[in-house]
Amino acid sequence: MNQIQAKVEGIKSDAFFNIVHLGVNCEARLKLLKTELPQWLGVGDTVECHIAEAALSICKGDHNSDVSIENRIDATVTGVQKGDVLSEVRFDTQCGELKSLITTDAYERMEIENGEHVVLLLKAVDIKLAPIL
Repeated sequence: MNQIQAKVEGIKSDAFFNIVHLGVNCEARLKLLKTELPQWLGVGDTVECHIAEAALSICKGDHNSDVSIENRIDATVTGVQKGDVLSEVRFDTQCGELKSLITTDAYERMEIENGEHVVLLLKAVDIKLAPIL
C-alpha cells in the first residue's frame, strides 16, 4: 500500500458529494472524492493517504491530453519486479517512493525502462484517508 502524507487545504460539498483538496509535502495537489466525509476530517488536518498499487496508472508520452483523471504525479521508474501475469513498477517521486501494479502485458507493451520519466495517474475515488494521531 502506497502512503503519502498530506494536508487538507479545502473541502467543497454539494448534496451528493464532497471534494477534498489535499496539499502534499512535495508541492503536489490531489483531489479526493467522497460521498460522506469522516467526522474527524477538517480543513488544516494532516492526513495519511493510502493508495493501492493497482490504483496507480502509468502514463508515458503526452500526459497533457484530454484525460478526466486530475491527480497526476511526476515520477521516475526505479525498478520492476516482473511476473507472469502482473508486474510491480517502482517509482521515485517528490512524494517519496510509490509502486504501481500493472499487467505484465501492459508493462511489455509500454516498454517501460528504468530511469524513464512517466506520470502517475490516480482517480479521486481511489484515495483512502487516515488521520495522523
